[in-house]
Amino acid sequence: MSNETNLPPTKNPDAGKPAKVNAPRRKAAKAKTNIGGSELTANIAERSNSAGTSRRYRYWVGVSPSCPVESIDLAGVNFPKVNANLVADPMRTGRKKRVPVIGAIVYLDEGKIRKMREKLPRTILRFTSDVGDHDEPGTGENIGDVARRPRRGQLITIPTDAEIEERRKKGKPTRAYSPNLERDVPASRFMFAVLCEDQENGERREEYPDPLEVTGLQWPDELAAVEDILS
Repeated sequence: MSNETNLPPTKNPDAGKPAKVNAPRRKAAKAKTNIGGSELTANIAERSNSAGTSRRYRYWVGVSPSCPVESIDLAGVNFPKVNANLVADPMRTGRKKRVPVIGAIVYLDEGKIRKMREKLPRTILRFTSDVGDHDEPGTGENIGDVARRPRRGQLITIPTDAEIEERRKKGKPTRAYSPNLERDVPASRFMFAVLCEDQENGERREEYPDPLEVTGLQWPDELAAVEDILS
């Protein structure tokens, strides 16, 4: 007779569980290297001629007295006939006095130059039938030069073929340009843009300069050498 006792099988508590994988030991962090301040400081002189940088320059802009409108807005830039500077009253009243000046001093950058060059050939001034050659009301008796006002007119921007097609696709009213050879003149005949010699302050002259139709649009050679934006 056997003395062995039949015992029930012992259950494995880890049965069915995924095998344990020893995680790799993390490496100790190395000492950090200090980044010098010179590497974090923008080099303005170097960046001024690099990609992604837009340079801008001061220009004296405006329209001539004979322009049929008081100002022209082009490429986000206003070209006015006159502006006014506030100066101290010479009578020492403590008040400011408005002194009329020709045009305005503005900044032009590469983007604005591009837009102006694209839009100017499509910008027209159409004169009205008013000849504009009579005495202005309230001038009284004129001795010497007769006081006259310029002919009136309206600004017209000729749409591109792409703009016309886009508006037609959207079902918007579209009006193509119909030339009037007797009344239409290029806006550049009345507009001027003069690069200021003093870029720190900008300056105006006391007389009107030649229009863009004669002078063209000047751009500094130092930027043109980097990228010929006028090509």
